[in-house]
Amino acid sequence: MALVSDVQLACSRLAAHGWHSLLLQHGLDITAADLQQELIKPLSVDRTLKGFEDFSPEGERGIEAGKPAESLLYHAFASPNVLSAVDGSQLTAFPSALEIEQILNFVYGINPPSVETLSAYAGSAPLAIVVFAYEYRPRPETVHKTQADLCFSRTGVARTGTAPALYDAARRGFLPFVETDAQQMRAIPARYGAYIAMQKKGDSASFGPMSFQSPTDENLSFWVPIHKLFEGKECLLGLDLTVHLENYQINEKIRQVHMLYKGTGWQEPDILNDPFVITEGLCHWANSTDVGAGLLVPNAKERLVELAYYQGQPLSFTMPAGTGGLVHGRHRLRDDGSIEDLNNVEGVDAIVKAGGYRTLHYQDAMADGWVLARCPALESYGMDRDSVAAYSIIGAPDFFPLCGQRELKAWSSDPAVFPCPTPPCPEVWHTRVNPLSDVRFPINPTLKGNYFADDDLGATAIVSLARVEPVGEPVLNAPEIALAQRQSCLPDFASGVFGPGWEVGRGLVDKPFANVLNGYMLASPFTEDARICAALGSYWPGVAPDSTRTFEPRKVASSVIPLTDAEIGLTDAPSWDGLKGPVLAEFEGRQVVQYQAYEYSDYTSAALNQQLSLAVTGHTTTQQYHQRVLAMHRAYQALGATEKAEKSQWSVLSFLIVQQPDEQLEDAEQEAGHRLEGEVMYMFLYKHGSISTPADDFKRRYVDIDARVQMYVSQSALLVKEDDSLWHLHDESI
Repeated sequence: MALVSDVQLACSRLAAHGWHSLLLQHGLDITAADLQQELIKPLSVDRTLKGFEDFSPEGERGIEAGKPAESLLYHAFASPNVLSAVDGSQLTAFPSALEIEQILNFVYGINPPSVETLSAYAGSAPLAIVVFAYEYRPRPETVHKTQADLCFSRTGVARTGTAPALYDAARRGFLPFVETDAQQMRAIPARYGAYIAMQKKGDSASFGPMSFQSPTDENLSFWVPIHKLFEGKECLLGLDLTVHLENYQINEKIRQVHMLYKGTGWQEPDILNDPFVITEGLCHWANSTDVGAGLLVPNAKERLVELAYYQGQPLSFTMPAGTGGLVHGRHRLRDDGSIEDLNNVEGVDAIVKAGGYRTLHYQDAMADGWVLARCPALESYGMDRDSVAAYSIIGAPDFFPLCGQRELKAWSSDPAVFPCPTPPCPEVWHTRVNPLSDVRFPINPTLKGNYFADDDLGATAIVSLARVEPVGEPVLNAPEIALAQRQSCLPDFASGVFGPGWEVGRGLVDKPFANVLNGYMLASPFTEDARICAALGSYWPGVAPDSTRTFEPRKVASSVIPLTDAEIGLTDAPSWDGLKGPVLAEFEGRQVVQYQAYEYSDYTSAALNQQLSLAVTGHTTTQQYHQRVLAMHRAYQALGATEKAEKSQWSVLSFLIVQQPDEQLEDAEQEAGHRLEGEVMYMFLYKHGSISTPADDFKRRYVDIDARVQMYVSQSALLVKEDDSLWHLHDESI
């Protein structure tokens, strides 16, 4: 079937659902008898219509050959902000993932170029078949931030889950929620495609990369897509293409344990086998007739963490000493074959640190690898042999799927919105905030096939199509454009801070601190790393749960982005980690704060019991996440706690988003003589005293209260009540 026939079918399906009248506002009739001619005629684009404000200023046709961002029909179909009909009501149907890919193919196939034409366009730049992860994004999330645009990276980030992926047509993407089960989370796919691409030195005015790093990027080589490859005779002039995407994924985290530590009881050749090394059952290609070619989907697992088996038996090993909490070892195997849960043994941290006992291995479904394209028809041009792979990551679940690392870094580094003397606010976070897209490290060159070179440092960068004319400055006073409310598969939504990391790690077996990205340096299983990250105030990745308020005060951490009472299990909603946060209690005749001790928390066991959840945290928007960080920062400032040691003296007992009208807020406003505008957050902080362990429960901690401070925080003002004093407006200018 010709490409235009696919486009015609999509337009016919959607026309009656508000799309015909919507696109007629721009002069485009998607029911025209000669649709191809209709799509190439000049239009009068109305950029005041909702969803079209960030359509390319150069765009004036339904389809502009080879230019997706200048093709009005592609923008309308692919933009997650095109949601409204002409009358402002929501459209009643949306393009499928398959239809969006068909339109994209038509953009490149309506006037197919020859290979010679593409070579001439590239000039002296090397050409190759290159695989990219890609997605169409609203203006604020693009490389140049001047219009909605396609964004590409040679790194894609899919995410593991316990339920099959589900496409949300209105959002033009995927989300992890399972509405009927708060403890389930859907796998998140990554979209890959093969392109003829040219290799160029970084050029911020042309293709980027995003968040251009000068002078580093000016001296690095990046692959820049020119023309999308797809099957059939309409892709390249005079050629009939077949395009095959190959994928390889590997999870070798259990093998890594036995490579790093001696005396575990396992060595080669055993550790070369499954589950020490897992290469099967991790992911699959979605049916191209349903969603288009190139959608790599992690296989849904019954649990995020599962007991590992070897030769038909549960896999046990001798726990090594000093793993730093990155290897689960809390299920001790007794001589009689029974399992002892060390979480029920006093002093479990010391037992795990010392090691020397038999314990069980657990595996997760995270992995890394590559996606490679084969196109035999291009062999005679030398491009098939030199095909360039994309780095493919299957990462851990993202408990804040709507929030990106890039946005957090940009926001926190802007002194106009976040008052920090040195970005990115080292006095706020325990370490730097960085997205994976800003990292300039090579990919593990020892991956099967040896497709990644030591000097290939730009694989995680995000680029756009090259622009002939220099990109101008973002338009001043341009209408505000909503961010896409979906999970991104590009690396600016992944962490570029490693310790060992969240989605991917850094280092090699024989060079522990080498700057090489890989999957095997991560914790085994990932829940061990998540426990440490969260308890240190989202220490390594910026956008991650902050569980510091769930556990007793510890000098190593203070809250950075406080979780709400609901998110830590103090309401009827399921907590994100299966635990319950602190509550007030009576102990020896005084009021104290009661905690479950951090030492006895176990996120691996929580995953085994299907207690991890993103049902509550997952709906937090980027703006809300930023507001929480800023609210916590302002709270510390109001307390006079500006140094890390001072912050660690204060703990958050309660944090919530006030649902107005609220009688307690109204009483506080009346007492303070000031009304708060907009969204209001409530905080109850206390300065902690001594910490006690009751004789009848070594898992519990009682913390004395030396001072109490309540706060209501809005964007512009802060009401404070200290102990039994009156509510008052805090002067934040001091």
